[in-house]
Amino acid sequence: MLRFKDIPIRVKNPSSANFTNRQDVRPVRKNQILDLKINRLAFGGAGIAHVDNYIIFVGNEAVPGQIVRAQITQAKSTFAEAKIREIIKPSEQEIPALCPYFHHCGGCKHQNIPYKAQTDYFHEQIAEIYQHLGQFTDVEVQPTIPSQKTLRYRNKMEFAFSNRRWRIGQNDAEKPEDFALGLRVPGNYMKAIDIDDCLIAPEETPTVLRIVRTFSLENHLTAFDTIRHDGFLRHLVLRKGERTGNLMINIVTHDDSPKIFEPLIAKLIKALPNLVSFVNTVTRAVSGTTIGEKTNLLFGQDFIEEKLGDLSFKISPASFFQTNTGMAEKLYETIRAAAGVRKTETVWDLYCGTGSISLFLASAAKQVVGFEIVPSAIQDAVANASRNGIDNAQFILGDLDQFFRKSPELAHDSPKPDVLIIDPPRIGMHPKLVQDILPLNPSRIVYISCNPSTQVRDLKTIVQTGDYKIESVQPIDLFPHTPHIEVVTKLTRF
Repeated sequence: MLRFKDIPIRVKNPSSANFTNRQDVRPVRKNQILDLKINRLAFGGAGIAHVDNYIIFVGNEAVPGQIVRAQITQAKSTFAEAKIREIIKPSEQEIPALCPYFHHCGGCKHQNIPYKAQTDYFHEQIAEIYQHLGQFTDVEVQPTIPSQKTLRYRNKMEFAFSNRRWRIGQNDAEKPEDFALGLRVPGNYMKAIDIDDCLIAPEETPTVLRIVRTFSLENHLTAFDTIRHDGFLRHLVLRKGERTGNLMINIVTHDDSPKIFEPLIAKLIKALPNLVSFVNTVTRAVSGTTIGEKTNLLFGQDFIEEKLGDLSFKISPASFFQTNTGMAEKLYETIRAAAGVRKTETVWDLYCGTGSISLFLASAAKQVVGFEIVPSAIQDAVANASRNGIDNAQFILGDLDQFFRKSPELAHDSPKPDVLIIDPPRIGMHPKLVQDILPLNPSRIVYISCNPSTQVRDLKTIVQTGDYKIESVQPIDLFPHTPHIEVVTKLTRF
């Protein structure tokens, strides 16, 4: 969520409230209920309202133009947070959400906003972050590239089993209280909403949920308890190749009892002709991870196939792959266009993951070198290069935060980059790494981020310390109805 540290606060008579000679003057207090107008959306999805010049971030389903009755959940010196108790007057642009779980799930926060408006808000938010946080006042942010699909766009979906069902109304009163298969409740990890479908998940979702739920209840399979850390069923993960139709089902369990699922697999095979893989991941971890100590292959193969452009990818249960296939292709095309790679040039791909971007650029480059800290991701990258007959891509395992200091000979021996691709996690780059890459002196840098706040932090250092200027900023929406966005920024050396 975008925060402003320097917002002026205007109070008419601070001395009467015993705030004399203090800067910390708060016009609202915790638990106070007041009527607010939502003026715009902050990055992260919260609505922005004001009391004089004091900002209040209003969560849960805010739409610009609404007048709401809200309760203050916390009040700080420069801003407060609140939740909506009642919508007094809807916004003119507010629309009914398609999903029956919209008010409970918290996943598709913006489903009550027209999709064109969602992309416009992203453009405004990114421009504001670049101007206010980055101080890039002369940078033009391009209009957001919209997603090709706004429903059924996810190729991977994780559902949770829980022994504590979250009640959403009278319609689910007949369901058992100690079993749910669905999605976690925001702010309450102990409970899950029992759902019949998810509109952004693959179209096979309702069939899979129905068959798995019925089988589990009929066979008295217990759902996992996140407090006591017992129970059998933990997660249900669907993965689908949008271009190939391949479907994988992975049931994550607390114990290793794979034979239990034989009758279930028979039912799923009959109902789903595109099912090519059924696996059972076993984990004793306390956390809610879907990656386990063991994976049992119970039907078909232990992977699905997917295609992006001219490339074919093998996706295993734990592999990373962008969750919106069509827009992943658009993202990589945008990166390739920004990089402008020539046949004589070498590309370095930092935080390369399973090598998707590296392999997408390989045909245009002399050589591509990918760097990644996760061993399994490197293995997938090498396998995908081999699968596609790409012999000019090299992948190096190492911690980039320390790579240049701990492995100077490896960095020195690698061909120096003409183009640098940077696609870090949400926290951005380590400050030392930002300094380490500048002596490489690439002619072009393409920085991809799902967190524009940390992106502009790193870009400020690159621009202020190195001889670089920002040439283009392109938001791309891979996650419709959510507050998540990808931003592709190109820098050139001058």
